[in-house]
Amino acid sequence: MAVRLGDILVGEGLVTAAELQAAIQSKAPGIMLGDWLVQQGIVTRQQLGQALQRQFEVSYADIDIATLNPQIVRLVPESFARSRLVVAYGVHRRTLRLAMVAPDDIETIAEVELMTGYQVEPCIAQDSNVRNAIDRGYDDRSVARQTIVDMKIDEMARLGVQPDIEEAINIEEQEDAPVVRLVQAILTGAIDAGASDIHMEPHLPEMRVRYRVDGELQQVMTIPAHIEQSVVSRIKVMADMNTTETRRAQDGHLSVTEHGKKVNYRVSSIPTVGGEKMVLRLLDEGSKVFDLQKLGIEPRDMALLQTVIDKPHGMFVVTGPTGSGKSTTLYALLSKMNEISRNIVTVEDPVEYRLSGINQVQSNNEHGMGFVNALKYIMRQDPDVIMIGEIRDQETATLAVQAALTGHLMISTLHTNDASSAVVRLSDLGVDHFKIAGALIGSIAQRLLRKLCPDCKEASTPKAEMLERLGVTTEMIAGHQLYSSRGCPKCLGTGYSGRMPIFEIMIVNGEVMQAIESGAPASELRELAKTQGMRDLKQAGIEKALAGVTSLEEVYFKTIG
Repeated sequence: MAVRLGDILVGEGLVTAAELQAAIQSKAPGIMLGDWLVQQGIVTRQQLGQALQRQFEVSYADIDIATLNPQIVRLVPESFARSRLVVAYGVHRRTLRLAMVAPDDIETIAEVELMTGYQVEPCIAQDSNVRNAIDRGYDDRSVARQTIVDMKIDEMARLGVQPDIEEAINIEEQEDAPVVRLVQAILTGAIDAGASDIHMEPHLPEMRVRYRVDGELQQVMTIPAHIEQSVVSRIKVMADMNTTETRRAQDGHLSVTEHGKKVNYRVSSIPTVGGEKMVLRLLDEGSKVFDLQKLGIEPRDMALLQTVIDKPHGMFVVTGPTGSGKSTTLYALLSKMNEISRNIVTVEDPVEYRLSGINQVQSNNEHGMGFVNALKYIMRQDPDVIMIGEIRDQETATLAVQAALTGHLMISTLHTNDASSAVVRLSDLGVDHFKIAGALIGSIAQRLLRKLCPDCKEASTPKAEMLERLGVTTEMIAGHQLYSSRGCPKCLGTGYSGRMPIFEIMIVNGEVMQAIESGAPASELRELAKTQGMRDLKQAGIEKALAGVTSLEEVYFKTIG
C-alpha cells in the first residue's frame, strides 16, 4: 500500500500532525492536499515536490510555463490531457516525459504510449501546475508567439549574435512589430514545414491558420480577432491587392526570401460570412522537380510515356482529383519534350512556373484570351506541341480534339478518377466517340501517396480485413516486410514525411480504339486496358507498400477508400 502524502510530510518534519489535520479539514473540495498546503504557505513547492517524488517513487516535474514547448504538449490530444490531468513536457530520443497528477495510472500511461508511439516516463506534478501547463500548451496564441520568437532567435543566430530569448520576446512586443512579424512567421513557417498551401480562415472567435503538408491540413495557430483584419491587410499590401475591397474575390502574388532563396506565393481571397478567407499557394520553383524519373516514375511506366510523347500528333490527358500532382506531371512531360526543333506553347490559368524554352500563355477571359480564344490564336502560330491547363467545357474539348486530329500533339488535364474515365468525360463534354478514338493516344491517372517517415516507421503485420479490401493475398506479401506509421516529432506525429506519385497509364491501341468507337463504358475499357498490360492505381500502390515506402492503409485510402 502506498504511503500517504501527509505521513511523508509529517515524517520529514515539514508539518506537524496538528497542521496536517487542520489543513485536511479546511481545504476546499476538489483541491489537492499538497496544493492546499503550498497555498497556505505551510510547505514550499520544492518541499512538496520532494515528498511527492518519495510517495510515488518517480521524478518530480516542476514545469516552467514560460519555456513550455506547445509542439510537445500537443503530442497528446487536448481533451485527453484535460480529462486525465496529464501534460507532455519533454522528449528525449524515444522517451516522452509525461507530467501526471496520478503517475500510478497505468491505463493512462498505456494509452499515451499507444497514441504517441513514445515510451512514457511518468512524472509526478502538482494539480495546479498541470492545469496551467495545459492551458498554456493548448493556447493557439502561444504557438503563434513561439513561432515569432523562434524566427527571431534563428535570425540572430544567422547574424552571429548570441540568441537571447528575453530580447527576442521584447522585440516582438513592440507596438509596430507584431502584425508584420506574425505574417512573416506564417509565410516562412510554411516553407520550413514543407507546406503546399496556407489556409487563413475567419471563424469565431479567432482566425484559424492551417498548413497543407503532404496533402493533409494541419492547424498551426489561431490569430486573435483584434488583429485579424490587420493580418489580412498586411498580406494584401504584400500581394498588391486592394485593401479596401472586402466584398469581392481577389487574386495576387507576393514573394519572400528564406534561407537565401526566393519563394513566390499565389494569393487568393474570397469573402465569407465571417470575414475574408485567404489561401496562399507556395510556388517554390527551386524545390520543384520537373523530371519524370526524379518524380519516381517506374521504368516500365517511363517506357510507356516515351512512346506517347514521341508521337507527332494526338491527344494525351492526365487525370486525377485536385491536388494529385497533375500540373507537375504536365510540366515534367513538357520538359521531356522540350527540344530546339519543337515549338511548344501552353495556355495556363495561372502560369505557376516558368519553363525555359517553352512559350507560356496566361489565360485571361477579360482580355479575350480564355482557353478557347487562346487555343484559336495558338493554332495560327505553327505549334508542334500544345498544352492546355484543363479541359473544362465543350468548346475547349472540341477544339483540343480538333487540334490533335490536325497534326498537333495535345496534352491537357481532366478531372476523373481513373484513366479509362477520360473517354467518358470527353463524351460528356460533347465530343463524339469516333473523334475521341481518332484523337486520344493515351491517358494517365495519378495519385500522391504519403511516404512513411524513415525515423519512426515500424514493421507490422497487416490486418486480414485490410488485405481482403485491397485484394492482397498471402502469396503476394510473402518475402516482403510491410510497415506502418507511428509518429514522431520529426513528422509532427503523422507518421509520414513527403509524398510520391503512382500512375495508371492507358495506351490507346487498336482494340481500345475500337472499343471507344463503339461507345464502350469506362469499366469495359478499364478491363480491356488491363488485359493489354495496364497496371491500375491500386496495384501501383501495393507495389510501393511491398517495397516498404508507404503503408497499405495509405494505399487503401488514396485508391479505394
